[in-house]
Amino acid sequence: MDDVIVIGAGPAGSTAARLLARQGFQVRVLEQSQFPRTKPCGGAITSRALPLLPPEFSGQVRSAPTQWTFRGRKGSRTVTTASPYCYTVERRSFDLWLAEQAQEAGAAVSFQQKVVSLSFDNAVYTAATQSGERFQARWLIGADGAKGVTSRLVGIPRARNGAAVETEIAVSSQHFAQWQDRVEIDVTRYPWGYAWVIPKGGALNIGVGSFKAGKLPPLKDLMAAYLHQVLPDYSAPFDILAHPLPYRTRYAPLAADHALLIGDAAGLMDSFSAEGIYSALYSAHVAAESVGLALTGKTHGVLGYAGAIHERFWTQLKPAVKMSRLFYPLAGFWADWFVGHTDLLEEYLQVTQGLSSYDVLLRKTESALARQLHLRPLAR
Repeated sequence: MDDVIVIGAGPAGSTAARLLARQGFQVRVLEQSQFPRTKPCGGAITSRALPLLPPEFSGQVRSAPTQWTFRGRKGSRTVTTASPYCYTVERRSFDLWLAEQAQEAGAAVSFQQKVVSLSFDNAVYTAATQSGERFQARWLIGADGAKGVTSRLVGIPRARNGAAVETEIAVSSQHFAQWQDRVEIDVTRYPWGYAWVIPKGGALNIGVGSFKAGKLPPLKDLMAAYLHQVLPDYSAPFDILAHPLPYRTRYAPLAADHALLIGDAAGLMDSFSAEGIYSALYSAHVAAESVGLALTGKTHGVLGYAGAIHERFWTQLKPAVKMSRLFYPLAGFWADWFVGHTDLLEEYLQVTQGLSSYDVLLRKTESALARQLHLRPLAR
């Protein structure tokens, strides 16, 4: 029997497994796919996530943009940072690398092991897989994404889901040179949504998404139209991949009976920027710390994780929820404002680099709106 079963070997699961294995615990990772595997994702990792990654991360970097272009109805504005505010990765190799890091730390990573049932009896979890194998452990970490089975099987309510679609187009070196240092975002095209261009080592990741995608025309049609705006001369076929955007607008404990959820399985995506990898890594670190303490008898079970997420991470996500509610219903207004003013854009980039917080950004955004509308600052 193992100490911990981790379901899912994405960034959250592999990171939690690596950290727990380094503490000397017996860790089993059950991943339904065979790595490397295709993973729809923009693949942009903000600078604030770097301390949460192994030091060899630089070998995974495909580009390190220092420019962020915000496109609105009346033009665009580009802000340049002194150091990269994000690093782009190719998820096939990045996820495999993280899984290998977990294996090197001592975790047993089992691929093509889809979990179909879970039971909890006498303080032991039993995970049965589609192959007919059964695995047991005292603790369970669900890291199997927004559509994973863990949340349902352990009885933790799922998060809300938006949706995004994307494609990656290889471009000429001359064309890529125009994008290699720059990410572009357009928030005026779709209600509660956005479109993006992210450079990745000779290719452009192009996509559209919305936190309320059910109210839009088919995203694939919107994606095709946006692609031909970005690359007017492109006429070759292209593949479109879809993925959910799991986010919460209210705090949930995310733990029950020696089981807890992390990353997208927990719905911890940033509900303003749709950034998910930072949340995956952060929650994995909290989970490894909490489970490690519980296994050594130094904390009281799942309460350690639930409390830590609430106190240390939900305090970051809650103002992001407020930002999304302030920003997206007035996206056209803010687009016009951003094109003429860079202070809020610069503050947001400070957040992505870990140099500021959503609380500060929210206060400045409220003040800007109040000045523009000649109102008193909004009630907090």
